Amino acid sequence: MKKNPKIFFHPIDGSAPLSIYWYVGPYGDALESKELNGIYFLAPNGELLGVQFDDVNEAQDEQMMTIKGGTKISIKVNLGKIKFKVDIKSKKVA
Repeated sequence: MKKNPKIFFHPIDGSAPLSIYWYVGPYGDALESKELNGIYFLAPNGELLGVQFDDVNEAQDEQMMTIKGGTKISIKVNLGKIKFKVDIKSKKVA
């Protein structure tokens, strides 16, 4: 996973999907997160390529997504400023 991912978040009326991509696409088939609050993309070798949270509030929000292999991605949004953390259980999650 690259150190500086691209974050896409363009709220309309206060909320929007929030995407974090570590690699340029194409991404292939999307997989649903354990919490059903978004999707993620894996490379054929199991490396995490990107995630997308379904609906994130621009004013204040905090969400966590668990993907295959137990890796967790958490986000915090406060007044449009985004912070995220990735807790990787293994390099290959497939």
